[in-house]
Amino acid sequence: MSNALGVKNFDFKAMAKLSWPVFIEYGLSALVGLADTVMVSGTGSASVSAVGLVDSVNMAFLMVYNAIATGTTVIVAQATGAKDQKTVYREVGQSLLFGVMIMLALGGLVFGFRGAIFGFLYPEVEQNVRDIALTYMAITACSYPLMAVFSNLAGSMRGIGKTRSVMIASLAINAANIGLNALFIYVFEMGAAGAALATVIGRAVGCVMLVIQASRLWGRGVFAPKNMALTRDILKKIMSISIPSGLDTALFQAGKIIVSVFIGTMGTTLISANTIANSLFGMVCIPGNALAVTGVTMTGHAWGAGDRKQARLNLLMCIFISVAMLLVLSAVLWFPAPFIIKLYQPEPEALPEAVKLLRTLLVMIPIAWPTAFCSSSGLRAADSVKFVTVVSIVSMWVFRVGFAWILGMYLGWGPFGVSVAMGLDWVCRSAFYMPKILFSRKLRDLPEKN
Repeated sequence: MSNALGVKNFDFKAMAKLSWPVFIEYGLSALVGLADTVMVSGTGSASVSAVGLVDSVNMAFLMVYNAIATGTTVIVAQATGAKDQKTVYREVGQSLLFGVMIMLALGGLVFGFRGAIFGFLYPEVEQNVRDIALTYMAITACSYPLMAVFSNLAGSMRGIGKTRSVMIASLAINAANIGLNALFIYVFEMGAAGAALATVIGRAVGCVMLVIQASRLWGRGVFAPKNMALTRDILKKIMSISIPSGLDTALFQAGKIIVSVFIGTMGTTLISANTIANSLFGMVCIPGNALAVTGVTMTGHAWGAGDRKQARLNLLMCIFISVAMLLVLSAVLWFPAPFIIKLYQPEPEALPEAVKLLRTLLVMIPIAWPTAFCSSSGLRAADSVKFVTVVSIVSMWVFRVGFAWILGMYLGWGPFGVSVAMGLDWVCRSAFYMPKILFSRKLRDLPEKN
């Protein structure tokens, strides 16, 4: 049924069906990340600091496959909306091969030059932190190709609305990861290296699970040479989204690394507090991330079917529901924040700083995070990739990097200043993305396809 605006009512049932498996998947992943940090914390602040610094570097490289997977999700969602199953198979197969090739190269680069990379980024880090970090970096680099397989297949399945299949594979990853963490850290006393090894094995398990589920979903044909052979038309479609998204992601992560370099000069105590707060930040944003994925699928399906107004409604509803959920979650977590942080076993000096950082994030997240990131995900599915990329890059470097230096370094606010700068970045993005969604003729006036 259409309303007075000429669009169908928002399908809450479809949203719930798509989002709850993603919510569980992200929630379990965040819990495993929390468990990783808590377990590593028991081996000392040096290990926590090393893991935090290396993860910033890893994410800069690993987000490359996310850019390719983002392109895959969008084009698969649009092809599904257009009911073009043959193209779906070719898009899945080619994006998978392309992603693995890229991540094999990046994994080899990080493994081979980890000492030079880490030394260039963090020259002032204490030697014990450096030694732990290099071991952790070498092991986690081995998982890059595995995550390329997982990310591309997961993106493809989300694009057709099969979020439950991705959740099942994520369950396998998390079960393996948490069990092996306990074994390697507590029984074998391997410290951060044990956490890294558990991560690699867990990702391998999830990768195998997702390949099996993909074969059951599409048949073995999706992995056939004719569908995986790289062709110009499919790669052009993937790269038309992946290149801007990848550029956005690369510069975003480069900016985060620069910010982590700022933090790396602030001492082990503040580095540890920042790592703990950021770990909890990832958990708080789980509902928003789940609805961002749902928004891509629902917006992409409507856009691929030619229903522009419905695409706009789907995106707006996902954003507003995300705001409401994050507002409630932030309010619930405000008072127990100190008790939650104590689970990480921080040093006494790090505890009050970590609490301040977490509460700062709890104030900023519901105000601007969903309108900055749920909106950008949906706009990519509505063929506004270049606009999102330009806004993201400018905002990132002006606010998150520039103001992080001004507030965190120049004015001496430390990690608190860095967090405030991050919030300003979110506000800037929202100021551009939301008017685009609300008032752009591209999303309001185009007729539906007959």
